[in-house]
Amino acid sequence: MSLEAAMRDACSAVGIRPPRHTVPGRWIASPVEGKTASNGAGRVLIFNDRSGGIACNWTTQAQQRFTADGRVDAQEVRAPRRDPKADALERERQAVAIEAARRMIAAAQPEPHPYLARKGFAEERGLVLDTPGAFVPADRFFDGMRYRLGQMAGPFLIIPGRITKRVVTVQLIDAEGAKVNMKAAPMAGAAHRIAAGRETWVCEGIATALSVRAALWLLGRSATVLCAFSAANVAKVALRLEDSIIAADHDRPLEQLHGQGTGAFYAARTGRVWTQPPEPGDFNDWHMRDGLRAVALHLRDIRPP
Repeated sequence: MSLEAAMRDACSAVGIRPPRHTVPGRWIASPVEGKTASNGAGRVLIFNDRSGGIACNWTTQAQQRFTADGRVDAQEVRAPRRDPKADALERERQAVAIEAARRMIAAAQPEPHPYLARKGFAEERGLVLDTPGAFVPADRFFDGMRYRLGQMAGPFLIIPGRITKRVVTVQLIDAEGAKVNMKAAPMAGAAHRIAAGRETWVCEGIATALSVRAALWLLGRSATVLCAFSAANVAKVALRLEDSIIAADHDRPLEQLHGQGTGAFYAARTGRVWTQPPEPGDFNDWHMRDGLRAVALHLRDIRPP
């Protein structure tokens, strides 16, 4: 078996699409199966000596190591030992990325945005920035992010990610709905709050959070509503918050998740109260298809424990 064939098998095992190209020694982003093509939460690394590599799915936290002889268990092939200098460089890049995220937020203006309008919230004002690429660090490591932003359709909606009250990352959404997360910035445990109240709801995307907020308002219920960016991170955020409720996406079932979709898989693992739309899609998809009342009637009986 060739290394490329083994890589494809490993990608399939963790639920991501194989990248179109690889560069030994560099992580390459790949879309996650069951998500949009703009979702780059998959990563593939080919070792420098081409002896093998690793395929990771950041949405499900699954990873699979492989060699040219075929896919193998993690215990049989180990990633190259971490270099202390590489760790220091990673911390430095993370600090630079966090600072870039904060500068984007400071420069953005509260305005309506085409993405929010298309999702049913034409009057909603988000943080909007025309040229976020100008704030991406001038370092070769970030070249890919700058290039990708340059190919996307502005203006950009900037979604801050905070842990407690500290900004640690941003998600950028262009006018057509393509999403990019700030490269090298920490995402685990980060969330964006769009409302505060007695109940606590955790959602994946900003549009889902807005629809859940609107449906709860229609029911006259007071709720804190958080956007946590990915299914795995929804679980992390929800577990930190007492009596939180998860509004999960209804994703396509995946074999590696025992026939569950990503949203359901992670929500169920938390032990929290959770719900999802009856049909594939998220709560905003349902809102746009059948109206806000349909979502509100569904959420009416979902209550904190």
